[in-house]
Amino acid sequence: MNHFKIVVESDIQTFLIEQHNLSNTNYGPSSRQFDFNTENYERNIAFLGCSLTYGLGVDEKDSYPAKVQELSNNKWNCMNFGVCGGSIDMAYLMYHKIKHLDIDTIVFQWPSFYRRTYFENGKLIQYYPTLTKEEFELTGEFANVSDSDYCIMRNLSNIESINKFGNVYNLSPKIGHERKDLFKKYEIENILDFNFYYDTPKKYKIQDGLPIDGHPNERWHKEYSEYLYKELK
Repeated sequence: MNHFKIVVESDIQTFLIEQHNLSNTNYGPSSRQFDFNTENYERNIAFLGCSLTYGLGVDEKDSYPAKVQELSNNKWNCMNFGVCGGSIDMAYLMYHKIKHLDIDTIVFQWPSFYRRTYFENGKLIQYYPTLTKEEFELTGEFANVSDSDYCIMRNLSNIESINKFGNVYNLSPKIGHERKDLFKKYEIENILDFNFYYDTPKKYKIQDGLPIDGHPNERWHKEYSEYLYKELK
């Protein structure tokens, strides 16, 4: 069975493990556990995103999805489907894995629009534009399109599809996609603050070295969960 079938045709738990094993991020397999007994909760919320949602570098109980569940007195089932090294493409794949579940709400943290993770000829491909100023000059306008607008256009369709679910909250980091004109055109609404940026103060970042250096620490997850919980109520 090729890599595409292993990931795309597998169950959710296998998908989470295999997408880590097939990536080049060296984050290791997912150990996150999920409660699919949705009838036991007042509300079931699926969290999509990258390592910022997954909670790379902090315990599972300290990630902001887990903290939101704690703030609800465990009346909400907050299922963390964040993918380390993930992209909007990967969130779209994940969405199709979980949309059959009894989910009330999706909270979708957008990874960078300039990051793409997709399958080509059964192989997992990760794409990060790296054009220098000189390369922009050499390739002219095509570089401008392929390096920014191209990625934005490819990822917008995925975001639009996920937002058709209905009750979706979009968390938009300030990492290269301030195209609010396009969001309005594509009827992408419910955009909440996601206040973790490259210039976030060090007191909110992990300082223990790669690959988790610079990711949100427990303090950030706790404070952000308090803001998000109020927005979701």
